[in-house]
Amino acid sequence: MKTTYLYMPLAIMLVMLASCNSDPTYYTLPEQPDDMHIKVSDSVLVLSKAQELNTAVTFTWSPVKSPLEKYDSITYAFRIYNSADKANSHTEFMNVGTQTSLSFTTDELNTIIGRWANPGETLNLTAEVTGTVNNDVKYIKPEKSTVNFTVTGYEKFPANLFMHITNEDGSTSVVRLSQRNTGSGIYEASTSMHPCSYYFTTSASSDYPAYGLDHDSIMSYVTEGTIPHFSYEQEGQRTIVVDTNNDYFDCHVYNVVVLPNGFMHIAGNGCSVGWDLSSSEANFVQEDARHPYLWSWTGQFSAGGEIKIALGNSWGDYFFYAPVDKADPLTDHRLSNYRYQSDGGDLKWVPTVSGKYKFTCCLLTGNMWTAFEPAK
Repeated sequence: MKTTYLYMPLAIMLVMLASCNSDPTYYTLPEQPDDMHIKVSDSVLVLSKAQELNTAVTFTWSPVKSPLEKYDSITYAFRIYNSADKANSHTEFMNVGTQTSLSFTTDELNTIIGRWANPGETLNLTAEVTGTVNNDVKYIKPEKSTVNFTVTGYEKFPANLFMHITNEDGSTSVVRLSQRNTGSGIYEASTSMHPCSYYFTTSASSDYPAYGLDHDSIMSYVTEGTIPHFSYEQEGQRTIVVDTNNDYFDCHVYNVVVLPNGFMHIAGNGCSVGWDLSSSEANFVQEDARHPYLWSWTGQFSAGGEIKIALGNSWGDYFFYAPVDKADPLTDHRLSNYRYQSDGGDLKWVPTVSGKYKFTCCLLTGNMWTAFEPAK
């Protein structure tokens, strides 16, 4: 009898240990059947910049079949991911509402894969759609459907463009344009121009693909045949700006004031920089790649203080001066070309307000002006 009592606690302990070592049982939702059967309009896509605005691919799927007779709605979400790297290479889910199809233009699809592959590289992709039955009765696990396809992209914004110029006398030249902000698709160059015709290419030695004239300042993208030329009738140093983004797709030639040293530097006790020509905090910047003739400085200004704009590293160099002495930049937006102090006096701007402002100078020849606007 005593032996039995000794074994009972041991048996209970073994049962408890066995229960501790067993895996817990969790409730799992059943997988929903794939009633959507998503389809892709073309499973092998080779994208071309010439077709940027055209539809490249369309995905379609059948409606989800709700297990509930009464429900609020069925909505869908869609995403694309790199089949070989789903965790790191995927779009966010796009809410497409109740529609059962979704299309992407060539440009949209090329932009997506441009984050995961180099131009010309073929990528295996998966499109995934999920359908959700929205209701107040019970949670229903969203239904999922996938389809695989391949895409080969193109170089959306090459590092440079090349301007092919033919002058009236028959002489030719090639000018390289570069992006002020890499990846912006906005190209710029400065060159001496004469009456001429011109067009742009992505290669210095090839005529195609090309950007030619469509109408006014708008370009056309040409992959073969005749390239319509732009024309220019004036002479002098000019700044050429080409914007290859679809929202603009244009070309402009600007007559811009050429700065003697390539920089503008604010100075004076009317701003936080003070009378310091060596401060890196005083430099004006060109923030707008489409309009490189706009230079601006953002910082703290002091009412009653004086400011002027230096174009060199000494007080004897060129400056931009105020139109009249003590001109208020808040209300007087006139601007004349730079000069020496001896050519018109030491005329300074005097702000009537204090705080953080953005002081902008437009350096278009024949249309120079300033702006003085509150900044955050």
